[in-house]
Amino acid sequence: MAYQAKVENGQTVVLENQGRQTVIRVSSHGQRQSSSATTGEWKAPPTLFQTGDGAVVEIHTGDGPVYFQIRNGQLHPLDRAPMLEEAQYLELEEVADGTGQSEIKPMKPMKPLKPM
Repeated sequence: MAYQAKVENGQTVVLENQGRQTVIRVSSHGQRQSSSATTGEWKAPPTLFQTGDGAVVEIHTGDGPVYFQIRNGQLHPLDRAPMLEEAQYLELEEVADGTGQSEIKPMKPMKPLKPM
């Protein structure tokens, strides 16, 4: 299972656990960047926070929580828990494994025109 959310600057973040790897994809304005890190298997769904200078991902593993900062589309591992008192919690939506849902929704079929 993967999880996605939109962060303040219009970027979409997709988080996915692939075995011992955590894959984080950031897409913005049609461009997509992907990073991965060895974190171990998740013990709970990840948590995402909006901060003043980006976003923070909290991943719960068997060894305890692991933190990453997403800033300017780049993933930065954090070696300790960041201060999140003033951060905004972002709701993550479950999506199918892979790249997450497209930012563009398919159009609904058009209704037939009435004769004149």
